[in-house]
Amino acid sequence: MNMSLNNYIYHEEAGLLPRAKGLCCRRISKAKVLGLLVFVGLALFLLTLSSPHYDMNQKVDSGARRRILPKVTDYIDPANKVRPGNSIGLHHDIQNNIPVHKKTDLRQRLPQCLIIGVKKAGTGAMVQYLKLHPDIVIADRELNFFDYERNFKLGFEYYKTLMPPSYEGQITMEKTSNYFHNKDSEWRVHSMNSSMKMILIVREPIARAVSDYLQRKLKDKNTIDLTPTFEELIIRPKNGRINEGYPGIRPSFYYKHMLRWLKYFPLSQIHIVDGDNLVRNPFEEVYAVESFLGLPHLITQDRFVFSDKKGFYCMSMDGFNGTRQEQCLSKGKGRKHPDIDEGVMEMLTDLFRPLNQQFYKLIGKSLTGKINGSYSLNTKI
Repeated sequence: MNMSLNNYIYHEEAGLLPRAKGLCCRRISKAKVLGLLVFVGLALFLLTLSSPHYDMNQKVDSGARRRILPKVTDYIDPANKVRPGNSIGLHHDIQNNIPVHKKTDLRQRLPQCLIIGVKKAGTGAMVQYLKLHPDIVIADRELNFFDYERNFKLGFEYYKTLMPPSYEGQITMEKTSNYFHNKDSEWRVHSMNSSMKMILIVREPIARAVSDYLQRKLKDKNTIDLTPTFEELIIRPKNGRINEGYPGIRPSFYYKHMLRWLKYFPLSQIHIVDGDNLVRNPFEEVYAVESFLGLPHLITQDRFVFSDKKGFYCMSMDGFNGTRQEQCLSKGKGRKHPDIDEGVMEMLTDLFRPLNQQFYKLIGKSLTGKINGSYSLNTKI
């Protein structure tokens, strides 16, 4: 009998194979083996698709460092035919060409404008001021969607669920002050909407760094006395140079961060707010933001009332029966900065002067924050 061992395997007692312990005693055809493999492969494929962590539209770029999630167009309601990033035929709430406010179509929307920073430069104040405008709705807290990878991986549909409901014609906004100096935020924002409008608030960089330090120090009352001084954190003990890696100073390198954002967005989509002037003349800066967003100027100058007690402007809010009530920013605003060693001040001034000059050249204008080291140690947050 001439049988190929490739077709069948026989038990040793049949006499066709030499005696060997452990040799399989059942015969298995090629067709059955192939069918079993196909079944297992199909089952694994279906399990992968059903996983909540799998996305068919997910791509991996050539650098293998960044994972590009689906664009916002994948989540837009087909009935609306909204196509962000295309300047032709865009819906008003995506293009930022906002018409007169109409109370229709109340729903959650992805933001059309972001306040991307900078931390301790006046972002919180700007949020409170813009809330006075009836055509603006702003998320109540920092969402850290674009600067935290674990949040970004949840997708744009998740991001939209965090937004406050808005009417058709209103602008939805979100503020996270860490976006500007986070190295991945710019391309993540661009992957969602390349036509996004952004507001960047900057102030004199040394004052901003000291204010950042003070906030970190006061954040935990149990460790206040254990926190090193500003000088100890800002100067490297080994060589006596500025510690540029200190988290409290990194956001102040405006020029370096701006270069990254301009690789993805034109300067026309980024409005620069002078944070120092925002303290002195908030109406002027808010007026410019209204113009940038294409909104009617409804936040009038009488809304800003200077408080002698606080030392900065508060808001005049509508009260009962047509009355006005004064509302100031949080109690944490207005703290006096600690005295800083003059030698450290000179080193920081020498560090930031050329960077500021490059930043001003990059954005095409100079800001009122001084760059010659005359920063007042009595400056408040």
